[in-house]
Amino acid sequence: MGTVHPGERNPNWRGGRSVASNGYVLVRLPGHHLADVRGYAYEHRVRAEEKIGRRLAKGEQVHHINGCKTDNRLENLQVVESIAHHRLIERKSGIDLRLPGEDNPMVQCACGCGEAFERFDKSGRPRKFVTGHNARKR
Repeated sequence: MGTVHPGERNPNWRGGRSVASNGYVLVRLPGHHLADVRGYAYEHRVRAEEKIGRRLAKGEQVHHINGCKTDNRLENLQVVESIAHHRLIERKSGIDLRLPGEDNPMVQCACGCGEAFERFDKSGRPRKFVTGHNARKR
């Protein structure tokens, strides 16, 4: 078995940077408050703290404005207040689900009966008809 060279002396060393299976960049920062037990932290979270000049508060999320998880330039990072807010920003067009805290407007039944109801059910799915109605012709 060959000699194992730690850190920079190892031929596989990439400067303490790697890309995790979820697509985010990890940087080696042993002892940093964001680091895991191996000493790695998500670079976008470290950089976001640099940008805002403080630690991220519990629940705050970091959004990549251009959608590229490896682009951790300060101008591409936006700190948002919660996962719900982050999901709202990241919502793909065509997905019609109600997110936590989002308004639930009143709409008219699509069958033409004239009844009004909240657009989304309790699971956040959109509705077009009053519960129990079918799309029947009158």
